[in-house]
Amino acid sequence: MIEIKDKKDSIIKMKELRLNYFPLDVFEVTDLEGIENFMKSYPAEEYVLRSANKAKGDFFFVKDIDEAKSRLGAYEKEVTISVSYNPYKEDIILVGDIIIHKDFNSQTVDITARDDIEATHRNIYENPKYNLHTSIEDDKLWKIPGISKVMRYITDNELYNVIIEFSVYDCKIGVNKDNVVISELRTGY
Repeated sequence: MIEIKDKKDSIIKMKELRLNYFPLDVFEVTDLEGIENFMKSYPAEEYVLRSANKAKGDFFFVKDIDEAKSRLGAYEKEVTISVSYNPYKEDIILVGDIIIHKDFNSQTVDITARDDIEATHRNIYENPKYNLHTSIEDDKLWKIPGISKVMRYITDNELYNVIIEFSVYDCKIGVNKDNVVISELRTGY
């Protein structure tokens, strides 16, 4: 069974399971060389800085190492940096959180998601287009755009009983060039 305590654990598990995600890593806030090397290794229009240890913490979009340096004071010890999803907003099919509860007798699904270009993992709960707690056989579930890709991804990677922050795109992107991109795995936080 997967157990995730924080964002750092999530990143480690995503890499260990070889999931598809935008390039990301965790750094000590004092590791300016590491952050700069990450940006050189993954050239992008924009990056996202987030707290590695706090849910719903501060996040900033930055263009380069100088902008990143100016924002590092907002974080206590560690920071995550990832390539930004913003350049791909127009390619979004679905953004949400999903968990498939699987036991010996049944499978149920909880999903909260949106399918508009303004959807983010921070705003899906404010005005979700899809908010279901249902069985895996429910036709309403299978009518959600992109759901078959998410369900295939979960099944292929055996990601049961874990909350998955995902995005489905109409193009193949991320480290593994897939339509499904995992942003985070959550269990214990």
